[in-house]
Amino acid sequence: MSLGVVLFFAIGTFAEMYLLTIVSASISVINTLSLIMFTFLIGNIINRSWGKEYFDKMQWHLRSRSVPGDDVLNGSVLALSGMFLITPGVITDIIGILIVLPFTRFIFKDITESIVKKKISNGELHYFFKD
Repeated sequence: MSLGVVLFFAIGTFAEMYLLTIVSASISVINTLSLIMFTFLIGNIINRSWGKEYFDKMQWHLRSRSVPGDDVLNGSVLALSGMFLITPGVITDIIGILIVLPFTRFIFKDITESIVKKKISNGELHYFFKD
């Protein structure tokens, strides 16, 4: 694992912990834990609806070297939103909620589409990890 990845996760973890302590100081520990469990539940519901099916479709499009349609981009971005909501933390929850909202989702769909086009042009045939 590269140093950049380790630093990213270390800094991200400390930022999430710091923000969770700020939130728990302002709304209480019990309410913070309840909010974490609520976003976990919402993330699970989203992942059951859009999870593996759309990631498999995205993988198929990459292997066939074609840009996925709007429905596949929408579903895979929503599945990613579910993963962000399952992860406990303030930053990940904000990103997950922004993806769920229809009027901000297009930003993440555009980012995903540009990543997919870049992977196709580079000859990479996997979305996240190799099988």
